[in-house]
Amino acid sequence: MLNLIISVSLLVSPLRLEVSSYPGVVTREISVKNGDAYNEAIVAVYKGDWNLNEGGKILYYPADSLPGSCSEWITINPAEFVLAPGEIKEIRVTFEIPSESTGGYWSVIFFEGKPPEEEEWTPLVQLAGRVGITTYLDIAGTTFKEAQIKKMELEESGELKMEVENKGNMWVRPTVKYWVRRGEKEVYRDSLAGSVILPAAMREYKLKFNDVKIQQGDEIVASVDYGGDQILEGVKKVE
Repeated sequence: MLNLIISVSLLVSPLRLEVSSYPGVVTREISVKNGDAYNEAIVAVYKGDWNLNEGGKILYYPADSLPGSCSEWITINPAEFVLAPGEIKEIRVTFEIPSESTGGYWSVIFFEGKPPEEEEWTPLVQLAGRVGITTYLDIAGTTFKEAQIKKMELEESGELKMEVENKGNMWVRPTVKYWVRRGEKEVYRDSLAGSVILPAAMREYKLKFNDVKIQQGDEIVASVDYGGDQILEGVKKVE
């Protein structure tokens, strides 16, 4: 029997689902398109949990297995469907939020291609492809953002390692700007794109200084805007 691997082309929008709501029932829609112009796709939709390590790498887990998960509150309709070539379908995502809920929660919704039913006269076709939609839910009126720069250390590589802790009860997505002062002169400036830090979690940043060699007496200044009441600023004096 022939085994043929087909890569499923699923186009999903939005790629991130952010919901702010009071307790109760709220619905959103996710659009999914079969990007293959010739083959139909059987699609299964299911929930999962996720977390981030200190370096920002995403790790996936079974649904309802992590603190902060809202997977248990999510219902997906339909959970399995067939898309004709080029077809678009709207998937309803319903959140049933308990009345006592406070703070921020998160989950992931996976769209995955499935092999068709095997028939005696057809080859075995295995569909490969999965798209994960990160889902954020904050309970309106109950969240607060707070963060702190915990550590700034200059490493032997010449990079500065900075740790930022999320002390609030919802995720934050800080943007980091940093520069080098040498006496009265600024000799380097750069920035890092926003990246998620979950509640009670730490994120490690590596600040690089391209084409500039850090010298004794330099001051490295980092500005962290996490969307809260204040912008954090840390200073490292190079001894």
